[in-house]
Order: sequence, then C-alpha cells, then structure tokens
Amino acid sequence: MPISSFRTVVAAALVAALAALPAAAGPLDAARTAWSEGRFVEAADLAEAAGGARGMALAAESLAVHAFYVAPEADRPALFERALALVARAVKAEPNAVFTHMAAARVMGRHGQTLTTGEAQDRGYGTKIRDTLKRALELKPDSAQAMTGLAAWNARVVSVLGSFLGRITYGARESTAHELFDRVLKLVPGEKVPRYEYARALRLLEGDMDRAKELLRQALALPPKNAYQRIIDKRAAALLAEIEADG
Repeated sequence: MPISSFRTVVAAALVAALAALPAAAGPLDAARTAWSEGRFVEAADLAEAAGGARGMALAAESLAVHAFYVAPEADRPALFERALALVARAVKAEPNAVFTHMAAARVMGRHGQTLTTGEAQDRGYGTKIRDTLKRALELKPDSAQAMTGLAAWNARVVSVLGSFLGRITYGARESTAHELFDRVLKLVPGEKVPRYEYARALRLLEGDMDRAKELLRQALALPPKNAYQRIIDKRAAALLAEIEADG
C-alpha cells in the first residue's frame, strides 16, 4: 500500500475512534448527577457555578425541591429566596424557553405551598403561576409538564377558594383540571409524577377516591428514575394509605 494511502487509512481510523469515544462531561453533567442521586443542594451549587439559563434553572429547581421535601422548616425561607432569585435570572436570560418558565412555575408553586393563603396572595402567586404555565404552553402546546402544572394549579385554587371564587378570581375550574390531567395521561402513559399529581388533585377536590387509588397504585408500579421520583413514591404510598384508611 502506498504511504499516502496508508496515512489516509490511519487518519480515517483515528477519526472513527475519536467519534466513538463518549463526549466529555459538560459543566452541568455533575449537577444533573447530583440531582439524580438526591444531593439537591450540591446540585444547585454546581448548576449555579455552570451558569447560563439552564444552570440557573436547574439550581433553582434543586433548591426548591430540597426546601420543600428535605430541609428543616427553619431553612426553607432562605432556600426559596435564593431559588426565586436564580429562576428570575434564568427567565430573563431565556424568556422564550419552556424550561425557564417551567422552573419558575415549580419554584413559585412549591414556595406557595409553604405559605399561608394570604402570604401567597401578597406575592401574587395565583396569577403568576397561572400566567407562567400558560406561557410555557404557548411556547410548547404539547408540553405534558406544563399541562400537569396547570391542571394541579386549577385543582389547588378551587380547593382553597371554592368553585365560585376560584373561577371569578383566577379563572380556575375543576373541569379544566380533569381535562388537562386526562390529556397528560394520554400523552405520557408511562410517567409516574402526573399520576401522583392527579390523585393528589382528586384528594384536594374530594373527587373520585377509587380513581385516586388506582392512579396511585399505577404510579407506585412504575420504577423511580431518580431521587426525586423516590420522594414521590413515598408521598404516593402515604397518600394511598391515607385514602384507604378513610374508607
């Protein structure tokens, strides 16, 4: 084989070998690994250090999950304030990205659940969460996450204010919650979280408890993909036990 041809073959083989190597870990990969393993504060620190809209959004969501599900109550306010500041920066950096709006809605939603109704209203969360989720759906009409969030928002508002006040104050409707959840279950039939959220909504609305139990059993039958879903499994099991105890 001529030397030039041999060099060509070797070069081609080298290119192919390099292409087959796994890509170098990006700056957010360590944060995502920490999130998946349940090291939420570490994930937040790594994601914030990585920067960019995705880094800030992941950092904010990590802090909100830690604050809501793991942290002592006394630590919650500072964690949520940091999360809110980060997610505001993420939305400002990428105002037309679905992921920034979803992060904002989830941070506000979790924070709102730790406040009194009056405190949440003072922050304008009822309107802000609704508008943020609707913007996410404008950007991506088939977003199962945005639909799940908006369905849960409708259910929660109606459960707190009642059907009449929920409708005239925020436009929330129980029927909308059911319609959106049903759409989500068709879009993502193998997902755990929407089933848990629908069952939780049914509990809040004092709806069909047989349906709620069925959804929770379905959710628990799906293997958890990460530490957050393992938290959801614990919550789902506790809710199922509570509903069954009520008869």
